[in-house]
Amino acid sequence: MCRNGVLLEVVTRGGRCLWLVSGDEQAPEWDGEELTDRELAARLCAECSARRACLELELRTAGLDTLGVWGGLSEEDRRALYPVWLARRGRRGGPSS
Repeated sequence: MCRNGVLLEVVTRGGRCLWLVSGDEQAPEWDGEELTDRELAARLCAECSARRACLELELRTAGLDTLGVWGGLSEEDRRALYPVWLARRGRRGGPSS
């Protein structure tokens, strides 16, 4: 399985945000609140065990075309991080998949 497949599996199994699609009883209660992506990320992703895998998956698959909240960061924050992430990967000389 390629690295992206492993990351997707980690996020799918352990992502705290999956209550959105699973109907989990543990869903955060912030009805009626107007949250920015940064506030949503801070609240939803703070205790998530898949946070790092989620961020890595989004950087690998979406790059600058990222949308929403992934890995505890808003799309604006990830777009700012992306060139730094790319440079670090280049220095490591790791595989691209």
